[in-house]
Amino acid sequence: MTRLTERGVDGALFRYQVMANIVGTLIIPLFVFTGIKIATGDCKLEVEIFGVTHGYLYIVYLITVGVLSFKTRLNIVWILIMCGAGLLPGMTFLVEWWVVTRKIHPLLRAQAEDTTLAADGVSPAAQ
Repeated sequence: MTRLTERGVDGALFRYQVMANIVGTLIIPLFVFTGIKIATGDCKLEVEIFGVTHGYLYIVYLITVGVLSFKTRLNIVWILIMCGAGLLPGMTFLVEWWVVTRKIHPLLRAQAEDTTLAADGVSPAAQ
């Protein structure tokens, strides 16, 4: 099974990371071309192309944020930070790294420890 279609937290995490990188990459030229359009009046087509593309993919990004937060039970503050990061250039890269290293990886480590203890015959509730 490929990582893109994988079920569980690992698959949701991979899809979130892919969409965060795509949305974060698309918003940078959108801001550049918007600045050029404001300054000179040119680049209308580029702004429309990058704007529409970023807009539709931002919706997909929001869905992946929702799925990941549902599977990992993130609180509303983290969800709002993740959603807002798709609107600022470069922020998706920082927030993606921050969420993955501070929230998701510790959660995955704790789940791995629980399954190891359960495999040893000791219930996690008995500890």
